Amino acid sequence: MKVYSKTRRSRRKLLIGRTSSEHSFAAELIANNSDLLTQILIRVPAKSIIRFKSVSKRWLSLISDSQFASDHARRNHHSSVSALYFYSNRWSPDEQLQSVSIAGHQTLLPTLSFLDGVVVSSSATTIERSCNGLILCSNGFRKPPYIVCNLTTKKFSLLPEIGPTSSESYRKNAAAFLAFDPSKSPHYKVLLFRYSYANNGSWVEIEIYSSQTSSWKHIYVPDPRDVPFKFSVFWNGAIHCISYANFHVRFEVEEEKLIQTPMPRNPKILSPDKIRYFGECGGDLLLIQTPQPCAMGFSILQMHRDYCGWIVKYRVNLRPILSVFPKTERKTIIKCSGFKVLCVVKGANEKDFTLVLAIQGKVISYNVESKTLRELHDLSTDDIVYWGASWCHTAYQFIESLSPV
Repeated sequence: MKVYSKTRRSRRKLLIGRTSSEHSFAAELIANNSDLLTQILIRVPAKSIIRFKSVSKRWLSLISDSQFASDHARRNHHSSVSALYFYSNRWSPDEQLQSVSIAGHQTLLPTLSFLDGVVVSSSATTIERSCNGLILCSNGFRKPPYIVCNLTTKKFSLLPEIGPTSSESYRKNAAAFLAFDPSKSPHYKVLLFRYSYANNGSWVEIEIYSSQTSSWKHIYVPDPRDVPFKFSVFWNGAIHCISYANFHVRFEVEEEKLIQTPMPRNPKILSPDKIRYFGECGGDLLLIQTPQPCAMGFSILQMHRDYCGWIVKYRVNLRPILSVFPKTERKTIIKCSGFKVLCVVKGANEKDFTLVLAIQGKVISYNVESKTLRELHDLSTDDIVYWGASWCHTAYQFIESLSPV
């Protein structure tokens, strides 16, 4: 047995020596083969790719190429959400842009400070939408009116003036959207929706900016019934909304067509005041609704990709998370239903769903499968005034991406 073990150890040392030599040869082979190197690097997370720019001038040139950036974004278009950005006290003079890492790490997240010098002040620039690694910002009523940014690469594009309709009143009443799917195209579109009324009825007036043509386009479409732009999201090539009349409304971006279909009777879609979340997660369109405005339990519904209906993905009861709050706050949370679903994150498998919640000044992640929770951030220590769930109006997802803008 001893002889066998010694022989085996000797053979192992020999194999390790050979493997190290082969590794050196393989590394040199890869370094000298641009196609092979590209195929390896497009599988590396975007954050690491940025650091790899300092490896050599050759790597810097390859990684900085717009075609590589597009290929990387297309290959990693299902990357998970890294962080969330949101405003405390939105619509108040004291609003502040906050950020929190989904993983809970105390990591330094990118800010909009790279826009300083381009706009009057990055603090006056407001995030309007996020979509698959890009974010849309508005610059108040200054010029340029809109900016599309990539927080990972700190690159941005200043959108041109809209045209004759680019008045202060138009932008003030318009709902802005960002439509971008790197798996289908490296180009994005910015859309502004506004109601318009005429003698022959009501219409939706839409301004569409295309990064491919670097220009705006103006169209009108017949007004569907009661579309609340509050509950709307870009998914599967369309901007989806849920109307107060229990209709599912979607605007097909490429076809520039507005389509509305009645909601299926089962499962029943409740009134908008009971909707807690309407958004995209890992390629799926999700809807979260509560049976009562103050309920701590809810269902997570998932839309079929052919829009034929919804399926109940999960039923969730949030009462167990109350244990992390003082008894004096628990009744307030239940009575006022003081929580908001900021984001839904899909894990490694189909059943692994994590909810990111804003509740009583805290940001908490809750895994619906394992029923485990983690506090991500406590805003009550930041001297921020908040009330109920209204202190956090909307969360904007940060997905690490190399997508060019």
